Amino acid sequence: MPKKNGKEAFEKIQMMKPGIKALFMSGYSDDIIHKKGILEKRLTLIMKPVSPTDLIRKIREVLDKT
Repeated sequence: MPKKNGKEAFEKIQMMKPGIKALFMSGYSDDIIHKKGILEKRLTLIMKPVSPTDLIRKIREVLDKT
């Protein structure tokens, strides 16, 4: 995405639709993600590579959260 990372895009979308659910995916190591503050603890992250089964399971988990 030009000029925005996933978190920035999510924040913009969230302003338009509060309560929207999201699943973030990254190939970066946990150290880099946390050091750079890319994600907050309240957001859900799945690491690449991910199997289709694990991805579907994580999507279901996010959608089922209240």
